[in-house]
Amino acid sequence: MAESRVHTQFKLTSGDYVEADVGKEVTLPCHLSPDTSAVATTIRWFKGTECIYLYQNGQVTERSGYEGRVSLITQELERGNVSLRLRDYRRSDTGVYICQVIHGEQKEEAAVGLWDRGVLAQQICDVKTEVERLRREISAQMTEHGETSDTGSILPVRRRDSKELPPFMGGESSSPDSPVSPSV
Repeated sequence: MAESRVHTQFKLTSGDYVEADVGKEVTLPCHLSPDTSAVATTIRWFKGTECIYLYQNGQVTERSGYEGRVSLITQELERGNVSLRLRDYRRSDTGVYICQVIHGEQKEEAAVGLWDRGVLAQQICDVKTEVERLRREISAQMTEHGETSDTGSILPVRRRDSKELPPFMGGESSSPDSPVSPSV
């Protein structure tokens, strides 16, 4: 009598992204849910559309440029852990990775982003600097036009180039050093 095997349906879960430091090891998390053995599955890891790691029938194939740097945690396969370990992280490794697990007719995929911690921190700093630059520009524009700040207070205006105020400020004149508010 032939032994019948029950095919368990599974899903893949992963983190949205992980951060890494150049030269360090990083793990791209991916797990079968519910916890199901992945030993008899085909596991493929892609960077973009390029297959960089293949586990099939207990055999491993690694793409050029990743040899010796990528692996599964084989002792964790029995518990459904199909996470990819990447050693000696390089900036060129940054990107979106796809984990694909195939068992019989079922094929599931999950994505995880890998970002360079140093570059990410610099990008955040660049964004903050740009926001501050824009705020300074807006503040200068508001000051030039005597508009209110975001707190609702009238910003004082000092006119140094002309004693004549523009019409929207009541057309009054002032001394070069006296603060002026728009007429209400």
